Amino acid sequence: MPSETLTAPLLGSKMASIQSVHEEQRLSELYRYSILDTPSESAFDDLAKLAAFICAAPISFVSLVDTDRMWFKAKVGLSVDEVPRTDGFWSSAILGEDLRMISDAQADETLSSHPLVAADPKIRFYAGVALVTPRGFRIGTLCVADTRPRTLTAEQSAALATLARTVVTQLELRLLLKSQMDLQSCTDDVVADRTAQLSAANESLLGETWERTQGEKALHDLSGQLLTAQDDERRRIARDLHDTTGQTLAALGMTLAQMQLKASIENAARFAECVGLVSAASAEIRSLSYLLHPPLMDIIGLGAAVKEFVSEFGKRAGTHITVDVAKDFGRLKGNREIVIFRIIQEGLANVHRHSGSATASIKLYFADQDAILEITDQGHGLAADSEGNAKYGVGIKSMQERLRPFRGKLELISSPQGTKLTAILPR
Repeated sequence: MPSETLTAPLLGSKMASIQSVHEEQRLSELYRYSILDTPSESAFDDLAKLAAFICAAPISFVSLVDTDRMWFKAKVGLSVDEVPRTDGFWSSAILGEDLRMISDAQADETLSSHPLVAADPKIRFYAGVALVTPRGFRIGTLCVADTRPRTLTAEQSAALATLARTVVTQLELRLLLKSQMDLQSCTDDVVADRTAQLSAANESLLGETWERTQGEKALHDLSGQLLTAQDDERRRIARDLHDTTGQTLAALGMTLAQMQLKASIENAARFAECVGLVSAASAEIRSLSYLLHPPLMDIIGLGAAVKEFVSEFGKRAGTHITVDVAKDFGRLKGNREIVIFRIIQEGLANVHRHSGSATASIKLYFADQDAILEITDQGHGLAADSEGNAKYGVGIKSMQERLRPFRGKLELISSPQGTKLTAILPR
């Protein structure tokens, strides 16, 4: 009978093969974020600064472990952008350590000759937490370092771990936003390509009205499907921002608040500043989530969502906006509420960017079987072409495309005294 016992060389070869496969998967996960060799970004720079402050360390960095190098996405107290990948400080990114802490690197035989220990900045103390993606791969570390031997408190270690999770959340958010931009680019390309095809067909088939009508219908159907897909993607991203990033920032805020209670008098103001930064980041996340998809619309209805959006928009734009929602204006079926909400977003953006008006008004009411939206401003009106007709931009055409699947209509009256936009949507 042949023996089934693996010899040491065969076992070592098998383990090396498994590690090689895992490293390929880990690198594939890292490259999926498309972040290596990108310019600095304030979101990551702020997290590195926050880690340095909480841990009272002069050096901090977000490192990503590539094939043969450690590249720094964000750094404090370092002048280099990358170092060769060697066994040492960053082994926790590949191995299973959640937190690696070295109180004195010069006393460690494996680290004393490391470039960052032997030469500037002559690191003595090091603490790093692995950046673990939602799929379980360790792609880098969030680290703090000092030029003197020391350790971290339990609270500092916990805060560093929370910040490391926030770095991963920021990577995921960055990936989601890239996906949204790619979807938008794909949408534009598809619409442009389809429009070019229809234009060519119209030139060659002038007498064939039926084919032209079918082609236009296909374009409108495709445009409606793309707008629906875009709204679904926005809803998904908004939910991810609220459920993942928002909760992570809330946890970080609670950790900082607990640390603030134990802080010395000289550090109390700095902790208060950090709590303020976290609160500001949370508010920005909520605002971005709301712009992508208002949660109140799903819970209460369109009227409440519009009032909340207009209140925040007016503050940012410096525009006084009144909202009049009829008492009997109830819920709408299908995607009609999100259609009206997007038209309001686009309409107010046009008022802010182009009209020069300091005031605007919004009305929502029912007339027979139609839902009516009116947006009025007191600006200088739309620009006119050489024949005196008002020139419509992409925003107006987008509103018309949103209304088309519901057989809705868009009416526009513009003069040097202002512009009134009316959207009529059968309910």
